[in-house]
Amino acid sequence: MGKALIALLTDFGTKDFFVASLKGVILSINPAATIVDLTHDLPDFNLRAAAFVLWACYRFFPAGTIFLTVVDPGVGSERRILLARTNRYFFIGPDNGVLSPVLDKEKAEVFEITGKNYFLTDRRTSFEARDKMAPIAAWLSLGVSLSVLAQPVSFYEQLDFPEPQVRNKEVQGNIVYQDKFGNLITNISQQLIVRFLNSNPGANPVLWAGKKKISEMASTYAQGSADKPFFMINSLGLLEIALYQKSAAEVLGLGPGDSVVLKVD
Repeated sequence: MGKALIALLTDFGTKDFFVASLKGVILSINPAATIVDLTHDLPDFNLRAAAFVLWACYRFFPAGTIFLTVVDPGVGSERRILLARTNRYFFIGPDNGVLSPVLDKEKAEVFEITGKNYFLTDRRTSFEARDKMAPIAAWLSLGVSLSVLAQPVSFYEQLDFPEPQVRNKEVQGNIVYQDKFGNLITNISQQLIVRFLNSNPGANPVLWAGKKKISEMASTYAQGSADKPFFMINSLGLLEIALYQKSAAEVLGLGPGDSVVLKVD
């Protein structure tokens, strides 16, 4: 397993020594490892953004990939460090809910990392991603048995992601992520929209985002307008609010956590 792929997702940015330190630890233990950066530009301490990015991209990676996700406001506290296994992947991260959407979706086997002999140090530090998580990822990539590194757990922390609700001929949802272009991604899925429209045949869908009524639906960004916000089904199969080559977030003054309502005219 020496040539395993290790994918890093953090809020560390790239201006400091943090990401380089993770890579140095991994490569010192397993020089043959391939390291991929998912992103290090997540909003500081934003567990929901991290969970969304991981959920959005993990399934496109080859089998055997080890995902190390570190957004960790509780570093150095009593919170546990998790190692999870699915049919195709491994996931390592703090037990603060950041892994929960993927672990729930994959019905993963979840463990607490207890193999202190594989840490750089077993004391509490301000950089446990370097001192504990990165070494475990590296040793796992070399084929060290999961049973040596961790012990099973019966529960793990969950993020409270709201589920869309269908009520009185409308779908109530929330914005869950804002990308770098200012596009606003909601938790309303394409499947839910199709069912909703099938129950209201011939009706035209409109979206209320805050106090703004959005009547235009497009298939792609290029089909949308630069002057009026529109909504579309994005590459993840989720309803997204956008403007052509402009920031919908800035124009609408909305962001993650704000509510949206899909209705019919």
